[in-house]
Amino acid sequence: MADRIVSEMIDCKAVIDEVLSNDSGAVLTFAGTVRNTNLGRAVSAIDYHAYESMAGKEIEKLEDEIAERWPGVQARIVHRIGRLELGETSVFIAVSGAHREESFAALRHAIDRLKEEAPVWKREQYEDGSEAWLEGS
Repeated sequence: MADRIVSEMIDCKAVIDEVLSNDSGAVLTFAGTVRNTNLGRAVSAIDYHAYESMAGKEIEKLEDEIAERWPGVQARIVHRIGRLELGETSVFIAVSGAHREESFAALRHAIDRLKEEAPVWKREQYEDGSEAWLEGS
């Protein structure tokens, strides 16, 4: 099983492979990426920081919560830390289940709860050279 907090590029295929099974009728993914603007400001990069051991435990807890709430659904969540350039993937979630309805619900739950619970912070860097720490959702 891959780490949940990584400092290198996320291997999206490997994350998908971790949730695939013969029972999978739906395999869904979410990739959060660094975009070029936020709140009207031109972004050049984002630095992600985390309390790594706690963030990994929170992510594992969230994956377990999904499996309990939606029996038969598996989720894998990986968050990247460090400096990310425009277009790079900061978070990747793969969910598999027998049917799409519960798989979509689990995927939405995963990204929403991750942003609420995991101790991961981001500092945006702007084209003008300034930077700002941003609050979670």
